[in-house]
Amino acid sequence: MPTHKTNNFSLFEKEREKANPMVATLASRLVNIRKKNIAASLSDFEGSSHKLERVKTLKDIDFIDDSRSTNPNSVWYALQSMTKPTVWITGIDEVEKLTPDLMEQISAHVKAVVLQGVYNTDVYDFLAQLDIPVFVEMNLEDAVRQAFYACDRNYAVLFSPGVNGTAQMTYRERGDKFQAAVGQL
Repeated sequence: MPTHKTNNFSLFEKEREKANPMVATLASRLVNIRKKNIAASLSDFEGSSHKLERVKTLKDIDFIDDSRSTNPNSVWYALQSMTKPTVWITGIDEVEKLTPDLMEQISAHVKAVVLQGVYNTDVYDFLAQLDIPVFVEMNLEDAVRQAFYACDRNYAVLFSPGVNGTAQMTYRERGDKFQAAVGQL
């Protein structure tokens, strides 16, 4: 009986020795594929429309389109990237999406919040506890106008929704609509 196990083990060892170069080759190819996919994904975002795109500066207020930010992590990155006091236009509708890391960035950069669209009163109450103004506007044009009026000189208005586009509107359409609303100011 022990001989049988030893033979199986020896057979396994020989097969593993043959398989290691194949596994190593396959693994390196997978890593290269991943690197290419990651690079392609990043190139799709960096410097492209609707990702931290400066739309316009009006009366020393920068308007930034970050419509591609469709989750709390991307909003965190956008807020972390801001170099001016910021009025944030968002569509976040669940308190759970306001993670501690995101709240840290909000506290550090945001001077006012404009909740755009149908909102959750829990989100409103949660943000209002931060001692910053929180406004609610149903449509994007009114949200942009409200954000503009909430700004002081050398502020920025950041449109970073933190939610996916709706069935009626993609992030591109939403970003285009933001840019059009800024153009109307």
